[in-house]
Order: sequence, then C-alpha cells, then structure tokens
Amino acid sequence: MDYRISPFADIWSNGIFNVPTILVDKYLKLASEYQLKALLFILRNCGQASSAQIAKALGQTVSDIESLLEFWVEEGIISADGQEVVPVISQPEKPKEEKKTVSKETLSPPRLSPKDVVAFLRENENIRFLLGEAQRVLGRTISHAEQEMLINMVNYYGLKAEVILMILEFYRSEKERGKSIGIAYVNAMAKNWSEEGIDNLSDAEAKLEDIAKSDRLWNEVIAITGIRHRRPSEKQREMIKEWFADFDIAMVTLASDIMKENTDAPSLPYVNKILKEWKKNGITSPLQVQAQQEEFEKKKQNKNPDKLQGKPTYDLDRIDKETMFNTDIK
Repeated sequence: MDYRISPFADIWSNGIFNVPTILVDKYLKLASEYQLKALLFILRNCGQASSAQIAKALGQTVSDIESLLEFWVEEGIISADGQEVVPVISQPEKPKEEKKTVSKETLSPPRLSPKDVVAFLRENENIRFLLGEAQRVLGRTISHAEQEMLINMVNYYGLKAEVILMILEFYRSEKERGKSIGIAYVNAMAKNWSEEGIDNLSDAEAKLEDIAKSDRLWNEVIAITGIRHRRPSEKQREMIKEWFADFDIAMVTLASDIMKENTDAPSLPYVNKILKEWKKNGITSPLQVQAQQEEFEKKKQNKNPDKLQGKPTYDLDRIDKETMFNTDIK
C-alpha cells in the first residue's frame, strides 16, 4: 500500500520547517523515538531549544532529555551550550576488538549510552534484527532502556535473538490476557533462562510448555487452598511441580484441608510441610493417611486410656513452628 500527503492538505496551513534528509536516510533506525522527537522539536524552533523546553514538550525529565541529546551532540548534528558543532567524518565501519560483552561473573549488566546502542546497531546485524523484530512484536517503538535491556540479553546473558523474541511473544500474550506484568518481567525471565542454559528454540518451546503447565497447576492450587490470586514466583512454581510430581490432586486437597483447619489464613508453606512429611513416611493416598492416623491414635490410647485422641502423624505443632520461620515460600 502506498501513502502520500496531499500538497493542498490542511497539514500545511500552519507553515513548514526544514528537516535534513540524513535524519531519515541514516538515523530512522539508529535513533530512538525520543531522540528523533527531541531533534524535531529543535528543528521546529529554528534550530534552538533548551533542555527544559524539550522536556516539557515531550513529557520527560530534563536529565533524560540531556542524556538522549548526547547522541546528537556526539554525532555532530547539534551543539550544547554554544560549543562548536564537530562534524563526524564517515568512515567504513570496522569490527571492534573490544565489545560491550561482559563476563557472567559481573554483578549486573553494563549500562549502555545512546551512543553505545547506535554502535551495536551499526556493527551487529543480529542485534539490529532483534531490535527491529522487538518493535514488531510489541507493536510500538521501544525506548532506550528497552534497547539497552535487549542488547544486554544478547551480550551479557548470552541468549540468541530468536529465544529473546519468544520471551517477548510470551510477554505480549500475557499482557493481552490481562496479566499485570511490566517489561521488567521480560528481563527477569531472560535472566532465568540464561541460568537454566536455554539457548535454542527447542529448549525455549519446552520451557514455555512447562510454564503453561505450572500455570494450570497454580490455578488448581488457588482453588484448593484459597490463597489470593497472583502470579507464582519461581520458587512457588518449583514447589507446586514437586507437589504434583509426588502426589495427586486428592492428596494436595487433603493437605490443604488440614491447613485450613489449623491456620487462620491460607499458607502454602504449611501445605508444603505436610506433603513433605507424607513423602518422607511413604504416604501416598488418603486411605494411608487415615490408616496411619488410626494406628497412631490406637497406640496412644493403649498407653493412656484416658486420652481420647493423639497427634496426627504429620505433627501439626512442629509444622506450625517450622512454617512460622519459613520465608522462602509465601
């Protein structure tokens, strides 16, 4: 489909201003949305504007505006505080020996300036492909912070572009389903996948299937235990997987019923401790729970005929004490 602006449309009624051709030919892909907007604002105001004026027009902070305009200063397009514009001499791009790739031993991913991002876009076709496809998947222009995050997923976490795009597709589908998650969820997911060694499409597909399965199990746990509806943490996902690997729904329900009878509020650690006790004692069915409980009470009665009932085999007093100090799983 072809698009055009009519030469006699109302858009021209308020006047025009010059926009350098190079802005489209060279920087349309390299520059971020707000870098382009800021430069357009400067061009619209006869080639001069303060960072405060630009910040007010774009709804950004002054420091953010000054940071993103550093890119245009370094490119020799504009000057700051009256300094002379230094034009950048175009030279054939050469691969640099030192990249921004950081060792996994580093505590956190490196910070990338707008100029760093542009350098990666120029020199790395894989990153150029990733950032372009990321905008298609998300259906919008991605910010500098998001560009920085995606580049670090490649260079710092060591993930392939196609794997990162699968994470973005999953994030978008979750948002469309009404899940309250932010873009930080994408970065956390990439970090987890990197730690798990997920580096190809097959592993990524298997991981997403595993997440879908754990979500179904989580929904069952919500219904059984009565906990408030929220997304499970990674520790909770692993805990639920262990439950259903060792027990069927009847046993999880029974453990939840015991939890409800002995706690004021729903508690996953309480249920978890009961199930661990059963696994330790080889109890795998409600009939075994009942039989062992009856046997325990019978022995207690024989030792003390006046005592009508003893403690259950899963020792609720000990479970109460242990779950009270368990902060790993909420």
